[in-house]
Amino acid sequence: MTIPPDSLTERLRAWRVSPPADSAFRPQVWARLRRSAHDTWADYLRPHAVVWLFTAIAACGIAAYTGRTAAVIRARMDREVLVSTYLVALDPRVQAGLLSIQP
Repeated sequence: MTIPPDSLTERLRAWRVSPPADSAFRPQVWARLRRSAHDTWADYLRPHAVVWLFTAIAACGIAAYTGRTAAVIRARMDREVLVSTYLVALDPRVQAGLLSIQP
């Protein structure tokens, strides 16, 4: 099966774009590069302050939550060890091995 010739296909093949040349393009690019070369971190942070502030707060919040969770787990483990040690020291049945302590 052959495709019949289409006038749109022929027009697209013949179509050429020739934009007008902008004589100030190159000097404008170099002027913009010179201006941006003198930017400092403060100049960068000013328009992006909200994003970086949110990022810093989120990082601190995540670190605080992780630290608190680790401390709670550690405190529970230490409590279990202290309870076992205390009971072993007080209860003669545990000392004799007649009663087992489940940590």
